Amino acid sequence: MGCCHRGCGRLGGRHRREASVPYDVVVLTSRRIFDRAGCSAIRFTSLETPVGSIFIGVTDAGVCDVSLSEASEQSYRAKFLRRVPEVRRDDIGLVAVAHQVQAYFSGALTRFELPLDLRHVTPFTVRVLRETRKIQFGQLTSYGAIAVRIGSLGSSRAVGGALGRNPVPIIIPCHRVISADGGIGGFTGGLRAKWVLLGLEGHEFTEPAGDCRPSGSVPRA
Repeated sequence: MGCCHRGCGRLGGRHRREASVPYDVVVLTSRRIFDRAGCSAIRFTSLETPVGSIFIGVTDAGVCDVSLSEASEQSYRAKFLRRVPEVRRDDIGLVAVAHQVQAYFSGALTRFELPLDLRHVTPFTVRVLRETRKIQFGQLTSYGAIAVRIGSLGSSRAVGGALGRNPVPIIIPCHRVISADGGIGGFTGGLRAKWVLLGLEGHEFTEPAGDCRPSGSVPRA
């Protein structure tokens, strides 16, 4: 189902880019970390959602960050200012990005059409994320299944680690990856957020007792 907002296929603002670029080629694979030579500015916006406040960061190349657990705008700025010279809020310029996220939470959008900038992740993580974004709305798979699909049999632990470093959760739907035994697995934004996201997509899991983050847990294949 497409987005219900006109212009949602664009990043908005001064640097606009058509989202008609095939979704399977928008991920950039360079290992170059954001630095003052490679990324001059990050624009961001934030919105309230069923999983709490979300901050979304965008470079000239595409969406580079989705944070579900940032404490404040100040802390969000701070984590990027160490690496780029300019971090600025741009709610108007990024309205199309925000509209796509809002449309997802309202049930009007099941597939994001946004360019992504993942220059700061490793080649292995890119392989995992490429496969993960193929998981369609309402579908689930396991860490072990992802490992098999990328030709890395037996690396479910590494797949779980890569998904834990997914810089753009929700847009790349790592919440759709669960344990092979049917357990909810882990999630970079917290187990309760994953439970809410899966519920929005029609899946029923036992509500987590808390919002603990099993960063050290080993997913079952």
